[in-house]
Amino acid sequence: MSNVNRIMVLNPYIATLGGGEKHMGYLCQFMEEYYDYKVDIDIVVFNYDDVDVFADSFVTIEDINRQFGLELKKTKIRKLDFKNPQNIVEVLMHRKKVEDVTAEYDVFINFMFMSKHKGKAKVNIYECMFPRPPFVPRKWWKRKAAFVERKHDNDFYNSYDCFLSNSEFTKEWAEKYWGTKVPNYVIYPPVFFEKEIKGKYQEEAKENIIISCGRFFVASHSKKQLEMVRFFVKHQEIFKNYQYHLVGAVFDDKKDLAYLKRIKRLAATVDNVFIHENCPYEELMQLYKKAKIFWHATGYGVLEEVEPQKMEHFGITTIEAMSNGAVPVVINKGGQRETVIDGVTGFTWDTEEECVEKTRRLIEDDNLRKDMAEKSAVRANEYSIEKFYERNRETFRMLHI
Repeated sequence: MSNVNRIMVLNPYIATLGGGEKHMGYLCQFMEEYYDYKVDIDIVVFNYDDVDVFADSFVTIEDINRQFGLELKKTKIRKLDFKNPQNIVEVLMHRKKVEDVTAEYDVFINFMFMSKHKGKAKVNIYECMFPRPPFVPRKWWKRKAAFVERKHDNDFYNSYDCFLSNSEFTKEWAEKYWGTKVPNYVIYPPVFFEKEIKGKYQEEAKENIIISCGRFFVASHSKKQLEMVRFFVKHQEIFKNYQYHLVGAVFDDKKDLAYLKRIKRLAATVDNVFIHENCPYEELMQLYKKAKIFWHATGYGVLEEVEPQKMEHFGITTIEAMSNGAVPVVINKGGQRETVIDGVTGFTWDTEEECVEKTRRLIEDDNLRKDMAEKSAVRANEYSIEKFYERNRETFRMLHI
């Protein structure tokens, strides 16, 4: 299809401004360039839970550009004035209304985490952050209702021309859940341009800093900042000469704000833990440049085979850290196993004791840390924006759009 004029990107969660939103933003920027800016892209949002997309404080394209260093020109936010569903019937009606909106577009890209919305555009692409499992009826489900949900699952899957998974981990679970009938390609999320990666690691800028980056929230794949602060505070004899900096956006959600408050309360028991809420992009980059070590614990305390959706499905922040020579010490779960080569470009761990011990090795052996930092920076090139654009370009051409 040569005449693509309108593209819909479904992502009601853009206000979280996390790694997924960075991924989505660069996809939009790729599409603007790919279509020579002769295209209109709508990021479609709607109310959910306590989120009011019509509030004055709701995120804007300018916020997205500023947060991720983008220059979106042909992309705007389209707000659907739908009532927030209160029961299962309204949920199904709400879902159908969103699906009907997709029919207005030439291309529909479903970027909503664990969505089951069908695509009705001319070409439909499912950007799979992590797949929602197929419907399994409980005993109390009526036979007719169960039939309807199973049929919707089948129609949902078959409505897409392809799935684009953000990691081999995600692809594996998508195929476990849904099968292999619809093509499923892995396109890793974008991190930095290659020319930026080359100069990011500067050993002379390094300070005794451990950094973690991720949204402060409790739902789904929580970043487990509270647990990491506990690690750091509990083992002060090892970390007394280091600072721990936690960077992340926080949304106006009561549970998330309460979670952040607990983290701050624990952090306040020592003088070397620092919290950076809604940190500007440039400030984050400066912290990465100074940090020697990067911590990541998403999935800690969760059984991967039981709740795979609570793992880190890829981990953009890990690559951001690696490109800056901040050696990753990350949990041995989910997509982290693909990006960090244990003992080469960093360390993976399964327990608190392993995390602390491997971090201690890096603190005490500066030559080991420097060697891993150099190898991490080289490894980060595998996840460049250029490679992201190249793989998307190949996929769009394959789909004739």
